[in-house]
Amino acid sequence: MSNMITLHKIVWHDASGGSNTGWRDLSELKQITAAIAVSSGVIIHEDDDLLIICPHILLEDGQVVQGDAEIAIPKAWIISNEKLLAFPPGD
Repeated sequence: MSNMITLHKIVWHDASGGSNTGWRDLSELKQITAAIAVSSGVIIHEDDDLLIICPHILLEDGQVVQGDAEIAIPKAWIISNEKLLAFPPGD
């Protein structure tokens, strides 16, 4: 049986700010909050500190061999990790 390809949805906190709208009072700057981001794709690497997810992949013989638009997300920033879909390569 071939390996399954699993797509994930990662919801995570991202840095925000730096809007370059000019000088603003500190009280306004202190109102900035972290953004909530959503990324989906194949997890191509995961360790204790980091998860790398890739939305665009190329398959050869049922294996992920290339990817594009990957993003490395610190594990401490992750709110949730949901498996969306698992399918045999080639389906």
